[in-house]
Amino acid sequence: MSFGGDCLYRPISLDEENLAAKGFSRYGERYPELLLKSSDYEKSQLDEHFRSYARYLQESLAVGDDAFFLDYIRWARVSLESLHFPPTILERSLVEFSDVLHQELPEDQDSKAQEYITRARDLLSAPPREDPSFIREDNPLAAQARAYLSALVAANQEDARVLIIGMLDKGVPVRDLYRHIFQPALQETGRLWQVRKVSVAEEHYITDTTRLFIALLYNRMREERRKQKRKGRRLVAASVSGEFHDIGIRMVADFFEMDGWETLYTGANTPAPSVVAMIRDHHADAIAISATMPVHVSRVYELVRAIRADPNTARTPVIAGGYPFSLVPNLWKCIGADAGAASADEAVEKVNRLVFS
Repeated sequence: MSFGGDCLYRPISLDEENLAAKGFSRYGERYPELLLKSSDYEKSQLDEHFRSYARYLQESLAVGDDAFFLDYIRWARVSLESLHFPPTILERSLVEFSDVLHQELPEDQDSKAQEYITRARDLLSAPPREDPSFIREDNPLAAQARAYLSALVAANQEDARVLIIGMLDKGVPVRDLYRHIFQPALQETGRLWQVRKVSVAEEHYITDTTRLFIALLYNRMREERRKQKRKGRRLVAASVSGEFHDIGIRMVADFFEMDGWETLYTGANTPAPSVVAMIRDHHADAIAISATMPVHVSRVYELVRAIRADPNTARTPVIAGGYPFSLVPNLWKCIGADAGAASADEAVEKVNRLVFS
């Protein structure tokens, strides 16, 4: 296995604390009247955005693609507008951050960083793009997905449960509940949180209630699994260290179960040495790795390297997925995986091809 093919992830480490502190300080010196009028919360938000500039820029520089940085700027623009921050705050803070980078970074890194910041400022000069609902009209269960999410936004778990059980009783496959109810409802919850239509607590409630329903569906899933011929193969499914968004990789593991695989699902925030040990000790035939946040791509890269470094796991097929891999389509190549997938169905298809071809 050679890393990257036509793409190579080159990890770098920016001094987030230093860059954020200097960016915030320059902003305060340039616009003292704005900081004087700002609440402590508004100041903390500005400080967090400077930190996020550094985090997302670091990953964009490592992969040689501005997608992560620009995606954060788009997200921040919508988020700040929903909080009624001045529309100029991102543009002005990017200018100050750009000047700090020019002083602090090596020439090669600074040159690329300035390109990305220029594109970010161009993006901000264009009219804002309104993100559509993740519950799309072409979703065959769109009405049910909206009803499910509406029930949970209203904290009515029983109505949501009755809806799910009712669909099961009508013969809707577990796979379709995952594809057309749970996944789009959770994605839409994230969008609603971004525009401050649900709170952090409500977002956590909706996610954990969905996690509960997935657990309650396990017996139905086993019934669907019995319809499939057992493949006699074992998959480890893991979220990388530091990644606490694990419901997506849980769904992926369940799709493999329903396809006849035995799966070992490690949950969220799993240290790389533990993942490697599980692959080795349980003789796994493949490993599925997930990251939801672009700032965790480096952890995926480190885990793949750890898998390749152990002679007992070096040849184990690796598939990687999650939101960052949709932003940079060939990212799986960059970090040294054997395949990437945008959905649970695609993950099953590609791993079967890797293992059985």
